[in-house]
Amino acid sequence: MTSVATHRIGAGVDDGRPFRLGFLLHLDRDVPPARAYREAVDLFVAAEALGYDSGWVIQRHFRQGNEHVSAPLVILASIAQHTNRIRLGTGVLVLPLEDPLKVAEDAATLDEISGGRLELGVGSGPFADAWEAFGKDLTDRHRIFEGSLDRLHQVLDGAALNEVGEVLHPPGAGVRRRLWQAISSDPAQSRRAAERVASAGDGLQLSRATAWQGGTVEAAQSRQAESVDAYRSAWTDAVTPPRVQVSRAVYPHPDMAEAVRLVTPGVRRWQSWSTHGDPRGTDTVEEYLATDHALIGPSAGLADELAADPALRNVTDLLVSFVPGVPDHDEHLRLLEESARNLAPRLGWQPSSR
Repeated sequence: MTSVATHRIGAGVDDGRPFRLGFLLHLDRDVPPARAYREAVDLFVAAEALGYDSGWVIQRHFRQGNEHVSAPLVILASIAQHTNRIRLGTGVLVLPLEDPLKVAEDAATLDEISGGRLELGVGSGPFADAWEAFGKDLTDRHRIFEGSLDRLHQVLDGAALNEVGEVLHPPGAGVRRRLWQAISSDPAQSRRAAERVASAGDGLQLSRATAWQGGTVEAAQSRQAESVDAYRSAWTDAVTPPRVQVSRAVYPHPDMAEAVRLVTPGVRRWQSWSTHGDPRGTDTVEEYLATDHALIGPSAGLADELAADPALRNVTDLLVSFVPGVPDHDEHLRLLEESARNLAPRLGWQPSSR
């Protein structure tokens, strides 16, 4: 039986619900790639049956972060053939390491294959080794990203691509309307970046609010709330509503001690290769979870914490991920079900009737 809402978050979406629910898939288990991709299809099929509005995959090159997802649009094309309704997102595709014209061609093709379900999220990416491999300088990533983004916008908008006037095929108008930008968490840049996203008519993507860069989780949440406000204030399209997606790490489980036990292997693995610098020197699992702002335990308590998060007040899309756990397939299915049937409904979400 679906839980009755005890809190509400969200700015409201066009079907009358307060927000849309998505999940972010990490393919970071130590299994062969082919198995990881088959499980990804199964998880999207299960999420669609549970009513999730969208599912998102990340991009990591060379198994960075233990991930198997170097080609997210290829994986989503496979998932598209096994699903009918759930929207298919990238969270995010590292645009500066790609040719924007090729991204537009692949994205428009996937959008046709999926029946107009692609949600293309792009960002600049944090992994220096990937930038080195692609022959690019990470310190110049913001300039390169902005140039690549301008080119992507032009191509999707149907600009002529050569002297004979050829344009993108298949057309990219649908992808253009469903383009998202992930912005920097640097407070010196985040407001301007949010305003830039709004002026482009793109959706705003915000990652998790953590304390890894110093300060507190609460301060990070407040900065994100300010970015959301800046984006909404700068939005000028009177026809199309703004789109705001915020990601949060959750691990709903009725037994707190068991939840800690289940995420401990993932915490230890993340601690072993983390690039965050870990300013607090977190030795215990509990310290790591607090700094990482990973919410674990019974759904009612998680809903209380999410409802108090100022960055979620004006979202249109809540994106849940199950890090730092590395759940096996059955546990991943349980987490999807618990989040859709007990956690999100406490915040006012219900599956769409459309």
